[in-house]
Amino acid sequence: MKLRKYITTCAVVSILGAALLAGCGENKDKPESAPEVSVEKTEEPSEATDEPEENKPTDASEMSLKDEYNELFTIGVAVNSWQLEDKETLDVITKDFSSFTCENEMKPDYVLDYEKTIDSDDGMPEINTENMDKIMTMAEDAGLKMRGHTLVWHSQTPEWLFHEDYDEEKDYVGRDTMLERMEAYIKKVLTFCNEKHPGTVYAWDVVNEAASDGEGLREDSPWYITIGEDYIEKAFEYARKYADKDVKLFLNDYNTEVNEKRKVLYDVVVGLHEKGLIDGFGMQSHHDREYFNVDEIRTTIMKFAQLEGLEIQLTELDMHYNDNSEDAMNEQAEAYRAIFDTLVELDKEGFANITNVTFWGLNDGTTWLTGHKKEDSYPLLFDENNEAKPCYYSIFDAVAASDKYAGIKKESE
Repeated sequence: MKLRKYITTCAVVSILGAALLAGCGENKDKPESAPEVSVEKTEEPSEATDEPEENKPTDASEMSLKDEYNELFTIGVAVNSWQLEDKETLDVITKDFSSFTCENEMKPDYVLDYEKTIDSDDGMPEINTENMDKIMTMAEDAGLKMRGHTLVWHSQTPEWLFHEDYDEEKDYVGRDTMLERMEAYIKKVLTFCNEKHPGTVYAWDVVNEAASDGEGLREDSPWYITIGEDYIEKAFEYARKYADKDVKLFLNDYNTEVNEKRKVLYDVVVGLHEKGLIDGFGMQSHHDREYFNVDEIRTTIMKFAQLEGLEIQLTELDMHYNDNSEDAMNEQAEAYRAIFDTLVELDKEGFANITNVTFWGLNDGTTWLTGHKKEDSYPLLFDENNEAKPCYYSIFDAVAASDKYAGIKKESE
């Protein structure tokens, strides 16, 4: 366990590691000022709460991330249905994760059914529930909760949904018709979940990636074109109307650490928050070795944490590395450790209401980034054989090193 010993040693200096990694890549959109938050090193746990070294787990088979983070926030993972169907893979999932997000299979183009729609009696969109039913049943059998991803998105939504007679050769429909279609679609998805699988989906990404990569909202979205800027608010109105009262509603986006995009998203969330339509903000958190800056993650969390009661989740966390050498993977472990040191500190000190962290993929053999980056990527907690990488241990250690963890241990004894 030489590698494990190295990571444990590196993990002791958590705050120094976070400061070092803040400069791992230039961020051209760094905000002019960041919230004043104490980053002093927490006190060492008292001798009474320290576990003897020989009693501490040293192998991933003896560890569980979901259990270690149980008193702070839940840990989730993005998977596909075939991974849930494979017993060995499911065992890996259920050991470390308490929830999952479907990587693709609950997105609109998987749920909306063209043939049923064009034959519908009321002219409204119809959905195919067969695959959703199978996935949600597997979730229940495995004791896993789900994040619903996603209801309204400009991508992976069938183009026919926005056109007259559902014919892509015809013009876009008008605002009123599109609002009717949006409500009917959201109602059918949420009603199915409520009635057939109550309590399985605990949160929905109601609107995904609404902000542009420049300034303002994404105006080329068919939802924006057909309905207008308030399509976001209308989607949340319908989701609030039909979702179970305990289901949390999220706005989800990427590059939330970029200053201009952060401002746009914050304004949207403020408006929804004031009207009681939103429960949380999702930071996708796809990071890259070259541009990673933990200070910007902290700044974004603190910005949205100003809104009373708002939940904050890292919904699609991964860390692109195109090198899986020992040195690179140890560096990646330090970067992940810096993120989780920040999350643990902000959550346990009451600075932010962080409720979930979901990794976007189970292992390096199934990551979307290899295709997206046009090069091999090694961004996740496990290698292609589901063997824990150094970052797994560094994330585990972030809780063990916190004073809240020591307090929990003391109370339980």
